Amino acid sequence: MHLKSVYQLLCLDFIVGPSIMKSVSSNVSFLVYVFLFLAIKESLARDADIPHNEVTNWAIRFGVQMWEIGKQTTRLKDIHERYKQEATIRRVDGLELLRQMADDVDKMVESRTLAVRRIMDVAEQASMSHREDSGIVANYYNAKRLNEWYDGDQVELKEGYKELKLTPNPRFFGTSVNLSLSSVHVPTNVFDGAPDVQNSLFWSERLNPIFVHNYETDPTLSWQFFGSSTGYMRQYPAVKWLQDEYEADLFDCRVRPWYIRAAASAKDMIILLDTSGSMTGVRKEIARHVVINLLETLSDNDFVNVMKFGEVPEAVVPCFQDKLVQANLENIRELRLALDETETVNIANFSAALTQGFEILAKYNRTNQGTQCNQAIMLVTDGAPQNYHEIFEKYNLPHKPVRLFTYLIGREITDTKATEDISCNNKGYFTHVTTLAEVREQVLKYIPVLARPMVLYQNHHPVVWSHVYADLTDPKLSDWLWELRERRRQRDRTTNFRQLHKIQAENGSYYVYFDPTQKKKKKLAEKKRFGRSMESIGEPSALPLTRLSTLKLLLQRLEGKTANSNPRYRLMTTLATPVYDRRNFSNITEYILVNDAVWVERIKTVRTANILGVAGTDVPVKDFQKLIPAYKLGVNGYSFITTNNGYVLFHPDYRPIYQDILKPNFNAVDMSEVELVDTDDEPRNNDTVLMQMRREMIEKRDGEMNMRVRVHIDSMRRASIRQNRYFYKGIKETPFSLAIVQPEGYGAYRVEGQKEIKHYRLGNVSELFKKKNWKVHPDWIYCQYMYDTPDHALLTPEAEVFHFMERSQRPAWKWRSRYGAQSSKDSSKGGIYSKRQNKDDYFCDKDLFQSLVFDAIATQPFDEKGLIKYSKSDGPLGYLVAVIPRLGILKMFGVSIIFVATRSGLLKWHDEVTLAEREDGVYHPYGEGYENRNPYRKHHGKSRHTRSQRFKARRGSPFLRPVKRRQRNSRHFSESNNGAIDEIWYKRAVEQNSVEPDSFVYSLPFDAGMKNDSLVTASHAIFVDKEGHKAPAAVVGLQFKHSLFVETFFNITHTCMAGMKCNSTCASEELECYVLDNNGFIIISEKRENSGKFFGEVDGTIMDSLVHYEIYQKIRIYDYQSVCFDKTEKKSSASLLLTPLKTIKLAASWAVGRLSWLVLQTQLSQFLSESWVGAISQLAEEVREEVDDFVEATDPNQDFPPDPKYSDPPVIEVGNPNIEAARINKTRVRPCDREVDLYALQQEKLYDSEKQQNKPLKGRLASCSQSTFGNQCGRSFTAHRIPHSNLILVVVDTLCPCDSRKMSIEPTEVYYNETERCDRLSQPLYRQRPTECISYHPEEEEIKMCGTCSKSNFSLFGLLLPLYVILRSILSS
Repeated sequence: MHLKSVYQLLCLDFIVGPSIMKSVSSNVSFLVYVFLFLAIKESLARDADIPHNEVTNWAIRFGVQMWEIGKQTTRLKDIHERYKQEATIRRVDGLELLRQMADDVDKMVESRTLAVRRIMDVAEQASMSHREDSGIVANYYNAKRLNEWYDGDQVELKEGYKELKLTPNPRFFGTSVNLSLSSVHVPTNVFDGAPDVQNSLFWSERLNPIFVHNYETDPTLSWQFFGSSTGYMRQYPAVKWLQDEYEADLFDCRVRPWYIRAAASAKDMIILLDTSGSMTGVRKEIARHVVINLLETLSDNDFVNVMKFGEVPEAVVPCFQDKLVQANLENIRELRLALDETETVNIANFSAALTQGFEILAKYNRTNQGTQCNQAIMLVTDGAPQNYHEIFEKYNLPHKPVRLFTYLIGREITDTKATEDISCNNKGYFTHVTTLAEVREQVLKYIPVLARPMVLYQNHHPVVWSHVYADLTDPKLSDWLWELRERRRQRDRTTNFRQLHKIQAENGSYYVYFDPTQKKKKKLAEKKRFGRSMESIGEPSALPLTRLSTLKLLLQRLEGKTANSNPRYRLMTTLATPVYDRRNFSNITEYILVNDAVWVERIKTVRTANILGVAGTDVPVKDFQKLIPAYKLGVNGYSFITTNNGYVLFHPDYRPIYQDILKPNFNAVDMSEVELVDTDDEPRNNDTVLMQMRREMIEKRDGEMNMRVRVHIDSMRRASIRQNRYFYKGIKETPFSLAIVQPEGYGAYRVEGQKEIKHYRLGNVSELFKKKNWKVHPDWIYCQYMYDTPDHALLTPEAEVFHFMERSQRPAWKWRSRYGAQSSKDSSKGGIYSKRQNKDDYFCDKDLFQSLVFDAIATQPFDEKGLIKYSKSDGPLGYLVAVIPRLGILKMFGVSIIFVATRSGLLKWHDEVTLAEREDGVYHPYGEGYENRNPYRKHHGKSRHTRSQRFKARRGSPFLRPVKRRQRNSRHFSESNNGAIDEIWYKRAVEQNSVEPDSFVYSLPFDAGMKNDSLVTASHAIFVDKEGHKAPAAVVGLQFKHSLFVETFFNITHTCMAGMKCNSTCASEELECYVLDNNGFIIISEKRENSGKFFGEVDGTIMDSLVHYEIYQKIRIYDYQSVCFDKTEKKSSASLLLTPLKTIKLAASWAVGRLSWLVLQTQLSQFLSESWVGAISQLAEEVREEVDDFVEATDPNQDFPPDPKYSDPPVIEVGNPNIEAARINKTRVRPCDREVDLYALQQEKLYDSEKQQNKPLKGRLASCSQSTFGNQCGRSFTAHRIPHSNLILVVVDTLCPCDSRKMSIEPTEVYYNETERCDRLSQPLYRQRPTECISYHPEEEEIKMCGTCSKSNFSLFGLLLPLYVILRSILSS
């Protein structure tokens, strides 16, 4: 009899007890015990401290026992046999697979490009045929003024609002839209009553039909839009602009990345900021905002530097001296922060500043650096003493390669001649900026000037792609959003504190009492949601009092009754092209001064080259990912796309969001920052092989490469080293390259198994999916309708699969691909999707769909409820598991879920805990009565459910989308683990196969020690092995109670084999026993609170020794996308006492702010000029921010509204309320690098594969402690491999009280010296310039418009307006 079988029989006493043992043959029992007596004796000398032989026995017995339980309950052997018999193995040609995927992406790109060109063409024709009318009034739907009624009764619309029917649409992320019309967003700083805006709105109404046509011919299109140079954006489909009542609307399409790139070619820009002594006060602040707004108009295809000049010009960032730096978010952030440090002093030396600016641009032009396209100098000053013609003659004439734009700061400046000449003589533009409110509008005037060469060429419309960005959120506002979040945290905590103060005054108590048997409330208190636990307060039955509404809301959230309000960013890129005014001449109005008091108006025809705006469509990143199916890449395979700058568009390790806010440099994550080469070099020491691949991808070459990389998963807590194979190829008509990655070995092979539905001979294939215990991958497309109509949109992925499963069995069924037979390369005929699609048209992934059917057949043994099959190779323990009633085994080990997931995204499960615990034995996975509900309808002539039937079935059916989703704390396993090959337990199980094929991977939540009873997840990968090659087909697994898992372990380790005498066991005080997983996390410990922790945090000395003996390998991971926090200075409430005038100032600010909002709300803005509207809007927002600061330092009884969206857990202070207790520690986020050491088990160090025997580690910490008598003692420990698992058993002697240091796996910041940091910022990695550059046209010299006709808009009405508003406010009150 094999020794393994003996160990299995020895486990029987500990598993089933005497009653079941009696049922086993007495002969077998007799032979077992006789063999045990003869084979296992205490013949070996035992170690003085640890019984090593006994520990080996414990490890083997525990591993074998859990393997047999898992193997038999999951029926993995039967499932494996099915795959082995019917599936084949196919080698994957990576280059061919890449070519197919790139072709699909190319077709999608072609479709989007044609749609944008149609919008552009219609816009230019509409503008051409429109006659300008200064009195025209456009009728349009303002996205910010839709569907709002007085008192919410939906009877009387608010003044100025319109009603528009909006319907939720999944294609547009569930947003309510109108597919027949477009809506218009007008920025706060744009006056929509201006004649140029009204005329543009009027003719752009003709874009609605082409928007609709594009969507009807290609239903996969996302948002389509036209961004006008006047500031508004027309967007299709129509949507209501979602804006918080207390937030400023800062969106302006003209500073979005797609507009900036399309409106003008790339540019090198030098900003010269006058910091002489005259640039103080308001001038300094206006100038700073001009520079900031200029920086916001740049993209990562541009290069920039900001230089301040007094007597000597110098870069505001010393590191950037004499350089141009790439205008990515990190460099822009450095420049903006440096502006805050700028001081004004001395006299401005214009000659030195202009000379240095020209020399830097000339150097970059000569050395083939920078953009090699547009070059511009932006001069921000309060006046130039002369026109410096000699400098321009030396550096810029005769061809004028550098444009000069001047921004004259200050209302009182009257002598503008020299400043105007500087711009007009150098193909630039002059603007006079007098107030903060008009800064953006004046800054943006330089973009149409840069666009003139493109417009003059007329027929050439470059198509550009933006970098990745987040929907409507401006990435440059990350700091502002973080500050807003901190302000609201403070506001909500102060509001709650005020309630406590008020209740104390009324009731004299801080507590609200509740029944301690109410579990959820008790749990709420234990989790310290209100600041302190019950133990710290001293009254376990009392919950610290807060507002009853807040308490109710938190309890509702615990019970899953409220929706998650966290914002979700939708990452995308945008395809855009410029729209030109085809008219070369325009009529302008001039005001000529006849004498000192009379101005004469004159109409003049001048040569122009105007850009009307930009047409574009969004392409969500997920649209790319859908065309690169994950199932074709296989488990642990992945794809990513890089841009011409080397930045990733998407990547599995791309992490752009932190705490629901975009990271400061989220869209400038380089490929070298996510592909971590396995090397021991210092951080950011770029690997040669990686840099070569990066360069080839940027240049859009085809290629392949091998690379050994470090991979981290599970929130950067687990790491491994993997050999990957990379294949890459450029995407046509884009600046992107696509790469696919395969793990070496199993990644090059696929399980090939498909079942043609029409040839299925065992009945209706739909019967395979009649049960309710299955799901499919929610993001994979099996079959899908082209249009998300109300009938189609209500389907869940499972209902959709079942629906098409039935439909596919009809005689007229045809497999249709997304871009297959309907594609056409003839753009003259409309190109792809030139023909309107029918609302019932669909497309399918035939391979995936038929693989799903095959997997459903192969996993049929999983659905069997009978006795488990037994073979002699399973051994005695396998026989016992087979003959014991199934419910007994499941209940004994607390098995809650048994599951199988396959390569096709199929997930099946059994809720075994429900089956085991119910007395009637009836399976109710969704509750009683569920089995009587039928989510399906017998199809008679129709191919889909009716809408009414869906609404009736929705509540009980798992296949129809519920109205509300489950909350995270109540989600079923099938809802949170339906990602198949994307799940961590799936990936780890496949990786484990190369270490030990017959094994389970066990994992435990990291916070298991803080919970009453967590679940252990065990998973095992099923590989199909043929002709020496193998590939993963599925993963089986189970979840069971951690407490029973621990109990099973200690039942084995607290006793010795067959009653033999033991000196020590895991029950002894002198030994501590731990079970660790392959990354060093504690799965079992004698102290429950240690469960899930990293072992180094509990006993770092022993963990360090395990690393020293190479049991664990240390893997250093660098996180180049991390964020760090700097504390901001607290404001003291005493400041108000020290500066009494501040209270008066704030009161005045409040009054002005209220008046400003009154002007906007009462439509008085219709009578104001554009600059007045912008001024009022910005002033109101600035006052609001200042009042927020005031609130932080004021009395808690001051009344202001809380914002539930951003509420933090309320603060609780016991005793006399003190406002200081409600103050938070404000922080500011910044990008940084972090490093962390993670660990991976090297099982070969504990197992000799040639001899097939364990080789445990026996270690000793010598002289680690000294007793009071001077004697030194050592500490022994041992590590043993637990077979059939990813676990090891560590036993430590505790008699010697050695000091144990702690090891942490928390990332720490990497600090660079100033030189290293400067080099990284100012010396970018290799990049490629955009292929299109249009910066010159010979006829541009004929255009004489350079801003000299602008003049300040003074009027008697403007002077009397404040008095009028004040009087009206007084009279109305």
